[in-house]
Amino acid sequence: MTNDEINLALRKLVPEFQDREGLWSLQHGETPITVMTDREVDRLRVIAPVPGVDLTDATFLYRLLRANFETALDARYCIFRGTLYAAFMHPMSTLTEPVFIEGLEQVVTLVSTTGDSFRSTGLRFSGGEGH
Repeated sequence: MTNDEINLALRKLVPEFQDREGLWSLQHGETPITVMTDREVDRLRVIAPVPGVDLTDATFLYRLLRANFETALDARYCIFRGTLYAAFMHPMSTLTEPVFIEGLEQVVTLVSTTGDSFRSTGLRFSGGEGH
């Protein structure tokens, strides 16, 4: 996808957003989202902060790592500058609009299920350890 195609896809999804070349800020329901692209490295990122978490809780951090393998699927948890984010990353050259929208929706779902099921969709890829 190109930046123009991402812009068009976002217009179908949300009524308004801030658009700067390769950087979009929007609100999807209650979730603030940032979409970033870098054409030089052929990457797109969709990120959303996860509020109200204790990043000093080792059990919680361990659960995030398990979720990245079992239940987060295409979205992932990551920490940047002391903030927990849900994130989706993909090469722009092979990204399609349906995959982009699905990735964005997984980010929103992952934010909302943090602390409960830690899922980005209704699916689960079991790592064998279980809950």
